[in-house]
Amino acid sequence: MLNPNLHLNSDLFQTDVETKSVRTGFGEGLLFAGEKYKEVVALCADLTSSTKVDLFAKKFPDRFIQTGIAEQNMISIAAGLAISGKIPFAVSHAIFSPSRSWDQIRMSVCLSDANVKIVGSHLGFSNGKDGAVAESLEDIALMRVLPRMVILQPLDAIEAKKAVVSATEYKGPIYLRISKEETLVITTEKTPFEI
Repeated sequence: MLNPNLHLNSDLFQTDVETKSVRTGFGEGLLFAGEKYKEVVALCADLTSSTKVDLFAKKFPDRFIQTGIAEQNMISIAAGLAISGKIPFAVSHAIFSPSRSWDQIRMSVCLSDANVKIVGSHLGFSNGKDGAVAESLEDIALMRVLPRMVILQPLDAIEAKKAVVSATEYKGPIYLRISKEETLVITTEKTPFEI
């Protein structure tokens, strides 16, 4: 039973901690990785501003491929680019990739050990305002069973930047999950991050 003498003060829950979306940290990290590594390329399934790939696309239009709403083709193109020595980041909403492109991820990326970085945005309930059809709740289960697949789940925007750089430097398939809504920035630039 609640203590009747306890009065919750709304100031108690206010904070001066910075908030920022993980997808914004991802976009900034992709831009940084693109500046640092000329092999980085980005592909997107018609969601560049929503997934924050637009930052990279504006700076490196010759290293950006807009595949349109064709996630399976996007993954196949990314696998070909990886085999050619590029470091592709294939980005879409998590409900579309990995969900719609799972077979291509399994065959062309994982079984080939292609150095593809698959990014699923708007994961879980972070896209709940768009309804149940837009909520990717199964993406970890889909990706976890694949051989050689590494799953990264950054805590905040700063860690998302670090995850992109770490993914770029890691050789092999990676699935990077990024959320839509703003969250507290808990880590710092000095907080360690490693795969």
